[in-house]
Amino acid sequence: MLEAIYEGRNFNLSSHLSSQESVKQEVQRLKKAAEKGAFTCPYCDGVLRLKAGEVKEKHFFHLNNSCVISEASEVYQQQTKRETKSHSVMKEIIYDELKTQEKINDNLHVEYGYVDKAEEKWKYYPDIIVNNKKAELAITILTDVTANKDSNLVRKIKKRNEYFKSKNLKPIWFVEETEQSIDLAHRVVHLWEAELDIAIRMEEDIEWESAIKQLELNNNLFDIFDYHHQSLPTTLDVFSLYYVKSTETNITFTVQRFIKDQLSHPYRAFALNHPYEIKMATALWTEDSMQLSDPIVEEQQREVFVKEALERDEQYMVNDEEELTTSSQPENNPQTTGKVYEDHDIEEILSEYMKEVEVVSADKFSKFLVEECGAPSHKFATGRYQIYGKVCTTLNAMEKEGTIKLVRKDFVNDRLYKVV
Repeated sequence: MLEAIYEGRNFNLSSHLSSQESVKQEVQRLKKAAEKGAFTCPYCDGVLRLKAGEVKEKHFFHLNNSCVISEASEVYQQQTKRETKSHSVMKEIIYDELKTQEKINDNLHVEYGYVDKAEEKWKYYPDIIVNNKKAELAITILTDVTANKDSNLVRKIKKRNEYFKSKNLKPIWFVEETEQSIDLAHRVVHLWEAELDIAIRMEEDIEWESAIKQLELNNNLFDIFDYHHQSLPTTLDVFSLYYVKSTETNITFTVQRFIKDQLSHPYRAFALNHPYEIKMATALWTEDSMQLSDPIVEEQQREVFVKEALERDEQYMVNDEEELTTSSQPENNPQTTGKVYEDHDIEEILSEYMKEVEVVSADKFSKFLVEECGAPSHKFATGRYQIYGKVCTTLNAMEKEGTIKLVRKDFVNDRLYKVV
């Protein structure tokens, strides 16, 4: 173990030696002091000795008895060995803030992971464990993510995530802010695989999902924002990452919400919000559950996003129609056969089409117009026929007339109408 009590104060061996000019001389001084009982265990008050061989890292050990917390501490120290110095600074500041809240909240229990679960002799320990009314949380801070460490780190994170969940804890990860990479002009969040793996879903993420699903969009969400996507979103699951920045005395958090897109290298996601900073006290507020957001800012950002999405969707439809008016005539299209198509004939063709079916699919009817009636076969990058927008407009008009009834809307991918 690296921690001890010396002269009534907490003492960390690693931090102390890193500040010394002559480590060898200081180690000898500390060993002599330890032999005379100067160092005790912060958990069991047992006397500690200092071991400083050439093979193992310099560390304290118990002289006369074993201590389960010190054993757990050694496991934890090995687990966090890869982290930067800022890791311990951020951990202590977060711990102190949560401990302050614990004093005024009878439903809150906060402790270092290796202290809280030492008796159970866990395989992995989170930095801090928070137990409140709704859940038991495993808080871990992640620093020093680089390309050559990412794949190995992902394997470790997966194991720890699965382990914490098996112990009925909800893992929450904070990532050092230096790892944040976002390009709002292209709505893209560039990610390490490790970041993708530790992204979580909180209550505000569910609120974002609800707001997006209620949008009446005629086009794909990724398309209207001109987001360079790998594939169309089959679900609208929203995830969040929490970046942390520290000074010697304070911490701020940055909240980023997104929809996952590319799950292979290079890892990327569609950015939903403008990342915003919140103070530590706001982020860590835990009356019933950890807040990790500013509800007022979240509501404002959702309103802005919804408004922009609707405006972009409408403009996207207008651009489609303008592009279609300048497209090549159907008789010059070698892929078209059958009836001659004209813009004003859609409703007439649709009326004939409905005599043969009970349910009209906007997507299938668009294909019918192209393959059977000579409509332009131009497609968007998503693979959808550009005529789809006009088909939806015609179907909406016929629904208002009462000749058809909307029975299902598959997000922005299709619409199904029952013939009345």
